[in-house]
This record gives sequence, C-alpha cells and structure tokens, in this order.
Amino acid sequence: MSEFEKALISAADRFAEAEKSREKAIRMSREIIRSSKRVIHSAHNGQIDNVETEKMKELARALVSDIKEEPSLGCAGPASDALSEYAEAVILGDIIFENRIPSFEDLSIDEGSWILGLADVVGELRRVVLKKLMTGDLDTATSVFETMEYIVQSVLMFDVPDAIIPLRRKQDIARGVMERTRSDVATAVVMSKI
Repeated sequence: MSEFEKALISAADRFAEAEKSREKAIRMSREIIRSSKRVIHSAHNGQIDNVETEKMKELARALVSDIKEEPSLGCAGPASDALSEYAEAVILGDIIFENRIPSFEDLSIDEGSWILGLADVVGELRRVVLKKLMTGDLDTATSVFETMEYIVQSVLMFDVPDAIIPLRRKQDIARGVMERTRSDVATAVVMSKI
C-alpha cells in the first residue's frame, strides 16, 4: 500500500470519527436544550428542580469535554446553541434563588456561550418582573429590573463582529426588552402612588 493510499484511509477514518462526534453532540445538545427549558420553567414557578438541574449540568459538562476533544463541534451550531441555553437557565436560577450572576468560569463554558445566555436571560427576567408586578410585589419587581438593567448595560459594552459571535441582534433585543420593562415598572410605581 502506498503512502497516498494510507493517507486516504487515515483521512476517511478521521472523517468518520468526526461525524460520530458531531452526531453525538447534536443528540446531547437537544437534551441540554430540553432540560434547560424545564429548569427555566421550574424557576418561573419559584421552584428548583434539582434532578433536572443536575441532569442539565452533567450533559453540559460532557458536551464541553467532547468539544475539547473535537474543537470544531463548539464553533457553531447545536453545541453552541445548547451551551447558551444552559447558561441562560443557570443564570436565571442563580439570579432568582441566590441573587448572583455567575461567570462563564462558574459555569465552566466558553465566553461566547455565556454572553449569549446572558443576553437571552433578559427576556426571562422580564417575565419575572411582570409576574411580580401582577401580584403587587413592586419591591421584588424593581429589584429584578435593576439586575436586568445591569445585565443589559454589561452586554451592550461588547462590540464584537458577528463573525466572532452573533451578539448584535441579541443586544438589540435585550435593549428593547429592557425599555418595555422600564415602562411597565414606571407605570406600576406611578399607580402605586395614586
């Protein structure tokens, strides 16, 4: 067998392994996204679903480990989406139940997935604010809004080309969500003084 033929076989084997890794990452990503949605739903109901949270964290750790072995998996697509959903779920839970915003290091994920999850959590925080306003808990609504505002201001500080990380659209959405929420909170404050 010639060196060229050996190279062809080696390349084919490498591509087959990469395809297996990709398929596994896609499956894991879907599971992480489903699990993250359940964790977010529980947080909105004022509950911590420890079993689902641990399952989500374990899946995320496994995916991050697989990305280290096959870096092309993390660049874009399902793995990146899953890790940003994971970040969103953990950040929301930490804000609601621990009054803290975890870093990407706390979550053991890359900076890009973390910042995308941070931008997305703004919409979830709006839901929390509106729920608190509807129940007449203006103090908690105002406190959560302040956290939301801090996150939006922090996310807006980044000026990164979409080729590096697709953040601009999420920044615009977060800004709009914050402004609508500001209006809702201001109206509630005025109404509470009447």
